[in-house]
Amino acid sequence: MTNQIPASVAPELLRVTELVKHFRAPRAAKRRGQSIVHALCSVSFSIGPAQTLGIVGESGSGKTTLLRTILGLQKPTAGRVLFLGNDASQLKGAAARALQRELSVVFQDPYTSLDPRMTVADILGEPAQIHGLAATSRRAVALLDQVRLPAASLRRFPHEFSGGQRQRIAIARALALDPKLVVLDEPVSALDVSVQAEILSLLKELQRERQISYLFVAHDLAVVADIAQRVGVMYGGQMVELGATGQVIAEPRHPYTRELLAAVPVPDPRIERAKPRMLQRHWPTETDNLPPCPHGDTL
Repeated sequence: MTNQIPASVAPELLRVTELVKHFRAPRAAKRRGQSIVHALCSVSFSIGPAQTLGIVGESGSGKTTLLRTILGLQKPTAGRVLFLGNDASQLKGAAARALQRELSVVFQDPYTSLDPRMTVADILGEPAQIHGLAATSRRAVALLDQVRLPAASLRRFPHEFSGGQRQRIAIARALALDPKLVVLDEPVSALDVSVQAEILSLLKELQRERQISYLFVAHDLAVVADIAQRVGVMYGGQMVELGATGQVIAEPRHPYTRELLAAVPVPDPRIERAKPRMLQRHWPTETDNLPPCPHGDTL
């Protein structure tokens, strides 16, 4: 039994509206007559308090561009990213710093996301120092306890931990400033299956305890289904399907969603052989009938 707020009554924490992001095409693409890459094409969704939205899609679908735009690492070509009702791209100075404290991120690779020259105490204290807040050892011990690591870990360096333990440290760092929203960029894809289950269970427990929201990005629909109440399927820079996780899995409307479901392995070989095969495509084709990207080929 969770304490999550029903989506129908929860105020919006994050709203992405008609988000568009274009890039100048590389030289090889220009020779083929393509001058603009449509990385995001009119993507819209919202997240309420204590909710998890899963974004799923293969490499090249636009997931990373979406995250980078939401985090303010790149400006959108068009559209808006509203956090707590404020346009994130328009905030400056103290207002921008206040927003940054409410939004944190956990990266995909636990082996490269932590500075090998810093102890765990330094890693957990760095967010507070950046924002001019006091970083105490008591606070660091409390963060480690929440991710189920001993206090003795504070004196150790990242190379002394396993991949799953490093990702727990990364999660503790993301929680250091008590954010309202945590962006999780493929947080379990580099981990063993058994460790994946432990990290997903930890994330769900932290959400219940702290009432935080997650934007969970992955390429594995089965992993997203285990943690997200709602799921959005991205293909060719567009959100081709968005809805309650159970409904999307039980009654997928878009062909690409059905292909992602077919790619999830089943332990019964008879069922596995009977599943439809994926089309082995990586980019949209003319037969996909995706609507044209708004704003044409502008930057």
